[in-house]
Amino acid sequence: MEPSKSCDITRGHEHYLYHILLLEQASHIALKAIIKREETKCGKSIGIVLNENRDAFKTQYETEFLQLIQKDDVNDDIDTWDTLQLCAVTLVLFKSDLTEPGVKAIQCIYDQRKDIEQYAECAFLTFNTYNEKKNLLHKQLLELITLIDAQANIDCKRMMFSFESKSMKLSETLIDKITQTNDIKTHLKIAIDVDVATENGMIGEENHQKLQTNGQMFTEELQNKYVYINDSAILTCKLNLPTDENVEWRKDNKPVEISNNVMVMSKNGNHWLAISRASLEDTGQYSCVCGHISTTAELTVIDEALSVVVDLPTKIEVSENRNIDIECKVNLLTSKPVWRYKGGILQSSGRKVIQANGTTHKLKIMNVKLHDEGEYTIDFGNVSSKTTVQIQVETDLIHRRQITQEVYRNWMRGALALKYLKIGLEDFSEKVVAKHHNDLMKTLGNTCNTCTERSLLPHKQDQCPRQGKHQCLCTKIQKKKSRLLCPNGGFCGNVYNKIVCNHRFQDPSFTNTDVQKWSSDPWSVATCFINTTGYKDKQSAKDVDCSGLLSMCINNIYIEMMLGEVIIDGKIDAFAQARAARNDILHSPNYELSENQLNKFIKMFKEVLEIKDKHGNTPLKGEPGVVNALHLLDKVTIL
Repeated sequence: MEPSKSCDITRGHEHYLYHILLLEQASHIALKAIIKREETKCGKSIGIVLNENRDAFKTQYETEFLQLIQKDDVNDDIDTWDTLQLCAVTLVLFKSDLTEPGVKAIQCIYDQRKDIEQYAECAFLTFNTYNEKKNLLHKQLLELITLIDAQANIDCKRMMFSFESKSMKLSETLIDKITQTNDIKTHLKIAIDVDVATENGMIGEENHQKLQTNGQMFTEELQNKYVYINDSAILTCKLNLPTDENVEWRKDNKPVEISNNVMVMSKNGNHWLAISRASLEDTGQYSCVCGHISTTAELTVIDEALSVVVDLPTKIEVSENRNIDIECKVNLLTSKPVWRYKGGILQSSGRKVIQANGTTHKLKIMNVKLHDEGEYTIDFGNVSSKTTVQIQVETDLIHRRQITQEVYRNWMRGALALKYLKIGLEDFSEKVVAKHHNDLMKTLGNTCNTCTERSLLPHKQDQCPRQGKHQCLCTKIQKKKSRLLCPNGGFCGNVYNKIVCNHRFQDPSFTNTDVQKWSSDPWSVATCFINTTGYKDKQSAKDVDCSGLLSMCINNIYIEMMLGEVIIDGKIDAFAQARAARNDILHSPNYELSENQLNKFIKMFKEVLEIKDKHGNTPLKGEPGVVNALHLLDKVTIL
């Protein structure tokens, strides 16, 4: 496997390494701080506490128990523990002293660390997988660090947010190194080394010259923020150039005083001011100043707890095509709340408009449709309110509801994307099948139309190219007479052997072929490389579905050679991933796809048509139909 052959796949390795850093570094800061806090509270070292709780520890986390406790030897050096061991110790020994969100956060870290092992062999995470895991992990870590001391809190936050602006520099050598082992400890060491090297080499001569142009500007401004007393507060902004020089934070026009509770951070033009535990004295006007430019916002620390004064209605019934206002009121001015529909975050756009007037918050939905029906929530952080919108219809419209459901529409879009992938592969498949057959006939220089699958003896058993790995025609004997070698100079046996040798796994499907047509019909040879049955007598690429074309590309080594220096392994290459996506779409039990699943599958299909060799060339891009297919796939994305 050489996934470094494309930029997207390089990013996949980068996602994996950053996730390892989050799990094995950022999480460690919080977990070790909790353990040290509990050591102080109970007045005993962690080694003594472990020894006293051997039975409970062994019952719940046997693997971690055996790693930390061997007979009378207890490993009490927490700096040597990995994430699984830290989580297990914390959950067994100190669970009763943690808040419910804290326990949930540690369990999330433990589950993600266990889960990452299945990705370690390829050291690769897709963007969607990485983003889902990272967002959940960030949320849980922010919950967990409320339980630890201020310095550890800030250290953990700094590490978490610093990853947002980084881009690792991965060479082919490094990618080969991480994919040659599935050991996460080795991957962590590589991730740390690459992270440090990337950070140290970030400002090169080109960027240095840019800094001298004085062309700085804030591309992201500070935003007004409301927080409650003792909560953390983070103000953030971004410059268009990655400079840390001449940047100053001010509060009420005076330089900010750095302390254990107040820290400033910067990375790649991103700038943060973090207050670990806000007090009323932290209220004020904050500015980030760089030379002659600045951005300013108000931080308001509120002593009173926020509460909902007027809840959203329990239920709203409305006729289709009418307008509705969903409104609630809170007791305090607060930062912009989060509106959600069926769990997903809503933004003002089109028919849905979010409004705030003082302490009153409103969601306006105009010209409501069937797919607007469902649960709506307004979330203020610690408090929330929800309502259910029900669309009234005059008649039973189950069928209409079904076809307007987003997940069903996504499934139909997924099926359409499959069709466009097939369109992109058709002309190339037609060309390569004809060339393969032509080269085969030139090599053998003979013909035959008399042998059949039931009569052909392709070779003697001791000359079998399949090495006994698969059942071969040479092992099959008819009831009444033995199989016979091809009478026309052994032509059919030679074709048979060529097909076996050209098959990646030496396991062609001869139920998909007509032996008597081998000398005259290129597709009678091509269909032998399709895994599943049902392709006998197919005569063109238009007659073969997308799964069949992908199987040919995966299994036929001749096609791989035609593509140049593109890596196909039949397991995690672009064609194999696209075929698995095709199965996920067509085998969906309820004919449903989420938006994330759909976008993930469309990205896979485009990666097939834009597949790159080790030089960055795209051999399929010049094929007729590919450009049009890519354009059509883009259309599916925005439907």
